[in-house]
Amino acid sequence: MQTVAFKAGETIIAQGEEGDTAFSIVTGSVEVSIGQGGRAKVLGVLNAGEVFGEMCLIEPGPRSATVKAATDVECLAIKYDEFIKSIDEHQDFCATFMKALVRRLRRMNELMESQSSGRRGIRGIVGDWRKSVASSNIASDAADLWKMMF
Repeated sequence: MQTVAFKAGETIIAQGEEGDTAFSIVTGSVEVSIGQGGRAKVLGVLNAGEVFGEMCLIEPGPRSATVKAATDVECLAIKYDEFIKSIDEHQDFCATFMKALVRRLRRMNELMESQSSGRRGIRGIVGDWRKSVASSNIASDAADLWKMMF
């Protein structure tokens, strides 16, 4: 595990790039988005105490979202290999990442269950979800989930 710092505006992880490192925010905040260029959509902002990139600790692979430093930010970074080796030694730290992943998956299941799946399949569900988020103040909670899906 190592401490890493990023300047405001700097891209920390880019959607589609291979990843094997997760981050725990120590200070500052980051912005999570999906899509490229003019089609990019901001899903939310994460702050100190929150984590991102945790999917790669279970299985390294392409990033599902882009994360940029919204402010100057300091993070603890942990690579997949380190995470696997440290599960016994740093249980609390590892549990933080695993709990975040499970919490986001549970919330995603709740959102999908609340939508009528008989209409237009997953595209319809996503479209309905976007409309409901746009008209409510659950955007910041639910947006964390979608960064893991897309």
